[in-house]
Amino acid sequence: MAHLTFNQVAIRAVATAVPSFVQKVDLSVRRAQKFAAQMGISQRHISITEQTSVDLGYVALQDALAHAGWQASDLDLLLFDTQTPDFNVGNAMLMQHLLKLRPDALVFDQTICCASFPYSLSTACTYLMQPNFYKAAIVLGDTCWSLYQSKEELLAAQRFTFGEGTSVVLLERDEQEQHPIDLWLFANGEGYKYLFNTTTSLRNAWRRYEHFSVPDGAKYGSRAQGYEALYMNGFFITYFASKNMSDEIKKIWGDDILNYDYYVFHQGNKQIIDLLAAPLHLPQEKVLTSLEEYGNTNGASPLVTICHRLAHNDHGCHIFNASMGAGLAWGFTDFYLKPNTVCPVRATDYRCDEFFFHELPAPQEVG
Repeated sequence: MAHLTFNQVAIRAVATAVPSFVQKVDLSVRRAQKFAAQMGISQRHISITEQTSVDLGYVALQDALAHAGWQASDLDLLLFDTQTPDFNVGNAMLMQHLLKLRPDALVFDQTICCASFPYSLSTACTYLMQPNFYKAAIVLGDTCWSLYQSKEELLAAQRFTFGEGTSVVLLERDEQEQHPIDLWLFANGEGYKYLFNTTTSLRNAWRRYEHFSVPDGAKYGSRAQGYEALYMNGFFITYFASKNMSDEIKKIWGDDILNYDYYVFHQGNKQIIDLLAAPLHLPQEKVLTSLEEYGNTNGASPLVTICHRLAHNDHGCHIFNASMGAGLAWGFTDFYLKPNTVCPVRATDYRCDEFFFHELPAPQEVG
């Protein structure tokens, strides 16, 4: 077990940006009604104008910087965790360009899927222990509109799981900080086969079978595209999140798990959250959620939840987080939010048109 403690790092601001467009589950359809009740998702914010996590991250980071009273040039580190980068150069590079960060600021991407909050926090805090690092930003976000073949297909969806949002945490090395950040990180690579996208990356790129089986033996009826390309062994993932993670929490914390002000779990779906909270006997009013309004916002979901539920917090909050994602990777986070560190969720239409390709007339043949 990787248990990391950081005694001299303070959280200065938390901010989130989401697309302005809201799509609701079509409750006139009986199957969608059942889905909404089981998943706990009634709507989501999603882009219909090709916004990406860079666009949303740019807005969220500006909000966070203004809230903390920082300038973009103050940042020594910008870490962007995403599964859906704009380009393979990395979203952190694009953010550095947009915000005009110093050339000597360290910027890079990492990909830990839905466990990105504890893992990104551990990476940023580790760098802040180095002599020349004082202020850092972690940016977590993914977009899912591109899983659909067109805007028309997206708008026709009667039910859905994933929503869009990008969140930012500003961190500062502070020798006077009295509240440590504690992290417990885990991984089991055997779990790679239970949750993944069947069409991304290189493996199986030439194996475009009409009928095939995925590594855990499940049959995939046809070569899925877009949203249907996401494969999840629902039974295994639900069992793992509810049973294995709750058992691990009991083993580490025992009855002390009840001593937190709030609990913020990865917002996979209502069933997973309930099955994780129930064995721990957590007070329902302390288990914060955001999926009913924003859907599953992937790795950003704990921070989306904090901005949704604790904006303008006028008192300090001791928070416990549990996140898990593809791999499998999972982690627990024990942290403290000082008063007035959380910004409300910002709905935005901003997008950076600089990064778009633009269609040109077909070249004329010569001769």
